[in-house]
Amino acid sequence: MTMTATRPTAVTVPGDFSAHERFLVEKSELAVVKGLELERWSRDPARRVEKFALSLNRPYNLLNRAWGYFSDVTIAGKTLTALGCRQEVEFGKITGPNPEQRLKDYVLGRFLNTSTWVYPDGDLGGFTIQQMLYCNADGVCGRYPADQLTAARDWREIGPKYRWSLLTIFLHDFVIYFGPMKRVLKEACAVVQHPDFVHVVPNPRPGYKLEVAIGYPFIDFAPIPNFFGFGPGKFDWAIKTFSFLLRDNNEVRCDMEFIAGARAKKVFDFGANIPDPLYGTSDFMELLTFGLYKSKLFRDFVDGFMAVEHAHVHQALMEGSSKIFAAWERTDG
Repeated sequence: MTMTATRPTAVTVPGDFSAHERFLVEKSELAVVKGLELERWSRDPARRVEKFALSLNRPYNLLNRAWGYFSDVTIAGKTLTALGCRQEVEFGKITGPNPEQRLKDYVLGRFLNTSTWVYPDGDLGGFTIQQMLYCNADGVCGRYPADQLTAARDWREIGPKYRWSLLTIFLHDFVIYFGPMKRVLKEACAVVQHPDFVHVVPNPRPGYKLEVAIGYPFIDFAPIPNFFGFGPGKFDWAIKTFSFLLRDNNEVRCDMEFIAGARAKKVFDFGANIPDPLYGTSDFMELLTFGLYKSKLFRDFVDGFMAVEHAHVHQALMEGSSKIFAAWERTDG
């Protein structure tokens, strides 16, 4: 499905903004334009993608399913191959009064800001937030004061008070296991809160009485430099969405979707003039065998592995957040 992009809106940038801050404003404006096209495509019931099941191969407490997919998507007039990852997770149940309002309060006001914890081994889990810049409803950009740097804005303020808000999300569950040993990689992404990513939909489908959805586009900037060829700061465009669905019996399911394009050109990025040791070798093998060896099959396999790693991070997010949600739901109100 093809959509027509709108141009970034005019904004007022303070004279004391640094060159880097001006760069971040420009990237935020562009990310919103492309991200909204992609988000509309992701919610289009008529879209067709061929999904393949992802096996997470780790023990989890919450019932979950995950799929990956490849697709061609046209964004801002340019068609690129995309990698997608979709997850459905049984998140919990609301037992208190007024479950619709409680779900809205949690998703719009608490989810991002309470989804962090400490594991028994002392490692952090979930997400932590650091604010960067904002554009207010009048189109004037600014910096957050020191006492507002560690929390995302309530999504109900995005639109009436802020045109957009740029923040860094630190991902604490980007973990690679080597047998019994684990290696925690420091990863972070810069994303934009924008009102058009918020959806509050009564009776979205049979058996469900409310959907509360949020999401964000990624900007083309890596807060923590990394050597990956496909990750924060390496996407032409990308979005992440969270759709919390309230069943008629007050159980909550969370559907998550990640879409990024173009598909990875490299697995490891050691510089513009240094070939990727994986995809470069695979492409050379195809050339050497006159096409008998198919590099595409290897690329599909590795890109599927990337989707699995993304699913691991966000399944871990759901595992910890569901406990925090349950404790809040029992004690609040």
